[in-house]
Amino acid sequence: MKFLLDFFPIVLFFIVYKTMGLYAAIYAMIAATAIQMGVSRFQTGKFEKAHIITFGLLVVFGGITLAVKDPAFIMWKVSVLYVVFALALILSMWIGEKTLLQRMLGKELDLPSQVWDQLTWLWGLGFVGIAIVNAYYVEVALKTREALFGATELDPSIELTELDCVATTAEQLCLVAQQTEESWVNFKLFGTMGLTFILIIITVTFISKYIKEKEK
Repeated sequence: MKFLLDFFPIVLFFIVYKTMGLYAAIYAMIAATAIQMGVSRFQTGKFEKAHIITFGLLVVFGGITLAVKDPAFIMWKVSVLYVVFALALILSMWIGEKTLLQRMLGKELDLPSQVWDQLTWLWGLGFVGIAIVNAYYVEVALKTREALFGATELDPSIELTELDCVATTAEQLCLVAQQTEESWVNFKLFGTMGLTFILIIITVTFISKYIKEKEK
């Protein structure tokens, strides 16, 4: 249930992008993240730090995107967010008596300290990997977007989803720009969710032997 709640804003972003475009999707994601925080507060009695960080970065990067009509900011926000999470995890190994993961999951899982350290490295480096893959999609999308607007007199503030590429003077560039932006949106949902799920599977597989040993 919590996994679904965590990805609710991204799923809504994806749906709204497909139907109404990027800028409407940003508004929807900000609203969805606020709802996510409210639901979490209702269920647990407190706001989760991860949700607060996500909401803060979303408001800043999403707000700038909406103000200047440049998708680069909201695209890079994904990499920034995962790098922040990775740093928070890894630095927690030297700050405080327990790692961040142990503070979050220590009540449910009783694991040796070295295992918590290994899991911290796994998730920290995993988040860095997600940030790097996102950066690749962003670079490709922004380069093709720049090529399109550099070769035409189209207004750069226009949404790519609104363009009728056949009616432009650079139909092929237009199509490629639309496709690469859509590829980034697809990665934002399916890529981040899929890679996170892989990390979960690795984690469950890794700790299962320690849980079995304790049950003996």
